[in-house]
Amino acid sequence: MRRRFLSAGARIALVSLVAWLLCAGLAWALPPQEGDIDNARVVEMAKLGLDDDIIIAKIKTGHTKFALADNDLMELKKAGVSGKVIAAMLEASVLKDAHVKIDGNPAELHTLGQAKVGGRLGAVLSAGIKSQKQKAYLQGQHAAVISSRNPNIEMELPPNDSIDNYIMVRMDAKGDRRELETGAAGGVVGVKQGIRAESIVKTSYEALGGRKFKMSAHDNLKGGEYILYVVGSADFQKGIFGKGYDFTVE
Repeated sequence: MRRRFLSAGARIALVSLVAWLLCAGLAWALPPQEGDIDNARVVEMAKLGLDDDIIIAKIKTGHTKFALADNDLMELKKAGVSGKVIAAMLEASVLKDAHVKIDGNPAELHTLGQAKVGGRLGAVLSAGIKSQKQKAYLQGQHAAVISSRNPNIEMELPPNDSIDNYIMVRMDAKGDRRELETGAAGGVVGVKQGIRAESIVKTSYEALGGRKFKMSAHDNLKGGEYILYVVGSADFQKGIFGKGYDFTVE
């Protein structure tokens, strides 16, 4: 009887196929990620007999994606989930900060620190005629989010927040950081707090339903650094000179 042998190329292909099938099988068998918590996972933990405090801790530290309509709440209660845990689920689902996407990319909320007080020497030499400028900064030459010159900005706001609390501001690039002027003191101008009017970009918004909005600039943006500044977010006593969602226009 004549035996048939596979060529070297065929053997390699066969081994690769078997390895791929084994990996695929293992991937199908893997349980959901430990940090992913939905309604079913909460019910499962409750049926395992875990204490409410443990389940709530899991909710607070995990990535949650709950369905919490009235019917969902009734189903959770029927499944034995305590009111304390359900309340924690509701609390975890409430936005604390706005969710912002720029050209489809999530933008993170950053805190501005004080960069410097500019014009101090000039104010001294001019006997106080010139003002001192207060500037805040973000570290890094550019933002993590890169946008087009006509960015699509979508925002979902937390309760009791308003779209009027968000302004688009052009920042100054300064080496390894980005700055914006937050006030001026002294000189003939007296004391001024707030963003310079010439740095603020004119925008309009469209309500998309619920707490969702679309913000648009009136004109195409110039290349450079920008931030969606949260009005009223500064706390100077804590060294916070505002908060916002930064992006870079190419």
